[in-house]
Amino acid sequence: MALGPEDERRLAELAEQTRAADPHFALGLGAGDPHPPAEYRRPRRTGLRVVLALTGFALAVFLFATGAPGGGFLAAVGAVLALATVGDFAGSGDRPD
Repeated sequence: MALGPEDERRLAELAEQTRAADPHFALGLGAGDPHPPAEYRRPRRTGLRVVLALTGFALAVFLFATGAPGGGFLAAVGAVLALATVGDFAGSGDRPD
């Protein structure tokens, strides 16, 4: 089924907008090796975020265990942040870049 001139124009506009907004995605499509769009690409520092969250959690648990003032609060906050970061990393189903 052939497209009409109006549909061809709209398709060309959409292709140009895609090239301008996300050149990496557009080049991958053109080369036959598609890459995820920018909305689905993960930041490259995901592993660093996980390490920092777990280190902060370990420090908070240490402060709690030694009886430091506010150690329990810090341990709770550290646990929530570490679990949120690790859950975000593990829930994606892909490995970091």
